[in-house]
Amino acid sequence: MRFIGLIAVLVVAASIATASAQTQSRGGHDGKPTSLELTYTKWLAPTYPNMVGRVGGDIVGAFGGAVLERTITYPSAHITAVYVIIAPDPAQSFTAHLEGGYANLATGEAVLDGRVVDGWLKKAKVHVEFKNIPCTEAPDGMCFQGTISVDRSKKSDD
Repeated sequence: MRFIGLIAVLVVAASIATASAQTQSRGGHDGKPTSLELTYTKWLAPTYPNMVGRVGGDIVGAFGGAVLERTITYPSAHITAVYVIIAPDPAQSFTAHLEGGYANLATGEAVLDGRVVDGWLKKAKVHVEFKNIPCTEAPDGMCFQGTISVDRSKKSDD
């Protein structure tokens, strides 16, 4: 739980330091779509396991998170993580618990799945894909960029 407090501080710091112009919004939808689609860029800060970044798409805001567990069995890696999406409207902020990882570390591409565990769209299914990219935001020059899809229609405890 001590990481959550640090995550909140880091998210605020990252959102202040990162201009919203760096993330493009996908624009609105007609009616109520069945999914929430976000783009995101994250990096480790100040160090592993904490992450900060920004989101765009249906919500333009800040990203925070932490890697809860990482097991590397080369060439793959299993990851358990928590993602926190901070929206300008607090009613649209949420926290997701995710599991998955890299099928092949050499590709730099990962897939995680899970559920929203707190906040907006609680219990909804979440699917995340990301890839490693070079960047200037991260102290080590490595960011992770991808998509977060939240299925609004899947809120059962399957």
